[in-house]
Amino acid sequence: MANLIGKQIGPYTILEEIGRGGMATVYSAMQTSMNRKIAIKVLPPHFMHDPGFLERFEREVDVIAHLEHPHILPIYDYGQAEGVPYIAMRYLGGGSLAQRIRRGLPELEEIDKPFTQVCQALDYAHQQSVIHRDLKPGNIMLDETGNAYLSDFGIARVMGSNLTGSAIIGTPAYMSPEQAHGLNIDGRADIYSMGIVLFELITGREPFQAETPMGLLLMHINETMPPIYEFRQDIPIEVQDVVDKATSKNPDDRYSSAGQMARAFSAAIHGQAPAGPGIRNVGAPLAVKPRQTPRPNPTNIPTQNVRAEIDDSRTIIGDVTTGGTPIPSLPKVDTSEKINQDVPNRPRMLWGVVAAVVVLLVGITVPVVLLNPPAQQVVTVTVDPNAAPTPFRSAVLVDQSNYSLSIPQTWMPLNASFVDQSDAQRQYHLWKPDDGTVYAALSITDLSQEDYIEQYYANQSEYTLIDEAPAPDGTLRRSYRVTNAVGDVQPGQIDVFFRTQSNELSVLELYTSDSDATNRTTLTALQLILDSWRVKTEA
Repeated sequence: MANLIGKQIGPYTILEEIGRGGMATVYSAMQTSMNRKIAIKVLPPHFMHDPGFLERFEREVDVIAHLEHPHILPIYDYGQAEGVPYIAMRYLGGGSLAQRIRRGLPELEEIDKPFTQVCQALDYAHQQSVIHRDLKPGNIMLDETGNAYLSDFGIARVMGSNLTGSAIIGTPAYMSPEQAHGLNIDGRADIYSMGIVLFELITGREPFQAETPMGLLLMHINETMPPIYEFRQDIPIEVQDVVDKATSKNPDDRYSSAGQMARAFSAAIHGQAPAGPGIRNVGAPLAVKPRQTPRPNPTNIPTQNVRAEIDDSRTIIGDVTTGGTPIPSLPKVDTSEKINQDVPNRPRMLWGVVAAVVVLLVGITVPVVLLNPPAQQVVTVTVDPNAAPTPFRSAVLVDQSNYSLSIPQTWMPLNASFVDQSDAQRQYHLWKPDDGTVYAALSITDLSQEDYIEQYYANQSEYTLIDEAPAPDGTLRRSYRVTNAVGDVQPGQIDVFFRTQSNELSVLELYTSDSDATNRTTLTALQLILDSWRVKTEA
């Protein structure tokens, strides 16, 4: 799709790109009539050339539009503009749980609230006979106060129906064994996925690692879950029991509802785990399992001749074929869809994955309200690229000639907009609260990106590069671990964002100390600062 920044889609003016998946792009936008910021998801127009797409989409919309729950992401509008389908929804400033995990491991007590809220939303969806089918941290959003919202119902399925066919669709890293097999599923498949999400919230990583989507599917079918204590040793036995029960290979052995799982987790972290299958030491003090030798990864997974199209979150959107041994049957799974035993080299799971090529709903990852508005043209509107955004709540707009961003009022130095630490190499403005556990800094320099990294990060022995990733708008993020104190900067993490504009390099640093790494208010503030950052163009 052409660049939509500054254009009008229906009643919404596109501001900037904030996310991109395999089949959709999400922008922030302004709804002028109500003077509010929203998020708008835009789908590629070629979807409309599929004669069955619109019918399937409208049927899906008709079901999901009736999901109204305090912790399901609200949808405002749906429409088409010059053949481009779009979905307007509430804008949330807290980011996703996936972003939260990347900033550091939360404490168990901090997980309790969002996990319970999402499980409540999931129970409500199941009561309406809707299965989510793509639960993962990236589909759980947070508002500015840390409340969680379940989103991305685009590949949801109504129990007993065939709205999206029988193909295997979803994200392999979180997929239940029966879903990976391509069998009929019910709400217990979502329970399994939430167990995987809980594992990742606690450990900071997915339980299974494989080179291909097929490899991940096979591991969910065949492999036992690695113990949490291999990755985090301060976890009570009762918490391990909750994850084990939620991720049982046999759906009959899992929790009967998401709410039951959430209550078991809450009781486990407070030392009051309820009795039941898989729960031990009822009433006993919380204990920590001893560390054991890590289980080696399997090496006999048949992943040759694999063809798959996946988006950045590794959601299956294409087809997979494989040779090798047929995938074994699941124990005690009652289903009307039987695995084809007559053709051993074409098991039922693979047939289902090949069928996934017809599923185009993966990119439609939120519930929508179908309003059937008249077709509207996408027209260009005049937007000042140097216009500063409205600051977020309790923030002050810092508007300079070459940049603007919003900073929490409590971070502002007395009678000043920033602490100026500029030198001959760079303009350097700093904001931080008095306790020094967090800061934001903005640099503008004539140095190249490579020279800046070499001078200010690569030569610092206290900094260790964690990872880096480019964004669709050209911004580069590099995350560093601060292993030892550097001046008044204590051990923690620095996320550095690089943008080049008009032959100048702009660099935004966001730092959190280890002591503040799980502070939800701090993490939300950092995300809002990043969202507000603008690099101005020359007049």
